[in-house]
Amino acid sequence: MSILLPLYVYPSAGAWNPLYAAAKAHEDVQFTVVVNPCSGPCMGSLPDQVYMNEIPNLANFSNIRTLGYVATNYANKDIESVLSEINTYANWPKMTNNTKFRVEGIFLDEVPSTYVNYKYEYLKTASEAVKNGSRFRDRFVVHNPGLVDPVILNSKTYLQNSYMNLSDITVIFEETFEKFIQKDTMVALQTHKVRKSKLAVILHSIPQVANRVLNFVVEQMEDAADWVFLTDINVKDEYYHSFSTLFDGLVRAVE
Repeated sequence: MSILLPLYVYPSAGAWNPLYAAAKAHEDVQFTVVVNPCSGPCMGSLPDQVYMNEIPNLANFSNIRTLGYVATNYANKDIESVLSEINTYANWPKMTNNTKFRVEGIFLDEVPSTYVNYKYEYLKTASEAVKNGSRFRDRFVVHNPGLVDPVILNSKTYLQNSYMNLSDITVIFEETFEKFIQKDTMVALQTHKVRKSKLAVILHSIPQVANRVLNFVVEQMEDAADWVFLTDINVKDEYYHSFSTLFDGLVRAVE
């Protein structure tokens, strides 16, 4: 079980310290973090100096893998724009002459959840830009459709009716805690036939809970996916822009 962290926190002085402290204190916990300096890599320029100073620090931890954020607008964004953003991330070390200023793969956000052949080819092209060659050390690809229909997850032909064979991880549920604990939702997410190592669940708007309750929540998430993240932040569009008061508890529960 590992943590998939949308690290959309602006890296002002000390802002990423909760991650560094957790990675140092819990060396057995693997973190895959997504950096997102400009809703993407900052096309036409490098990120600002604050990002340029901080991103290399992620490479100091063997249990942190860094991914770059790219949105696909549900495969409606021009594929050349997506490839250009991927290429920009790939060129970061060369552009800065700093091998630590890098990402090891790509987080594709706003991925379609319903299978359509031309969208499959679109995402295949994007994935191959990451997987082929040696531009990204881990060649790691994450898809985030926000939700994958449990009917697909429980189907014997899920690989033929999804995009999951194009990614290392697919986020099958990114929603509120309240929706996750609804009986029909939780049962559907916990009874699927897909390998959990290929799946992630992200929850936001979690109420303040005792550690024993938080441990229980993480256990329920683990029954659905091996990659998890949760936060108590409940403001729309701000869920991942600061560290939750539950972050340390999450890391301990995962360990």
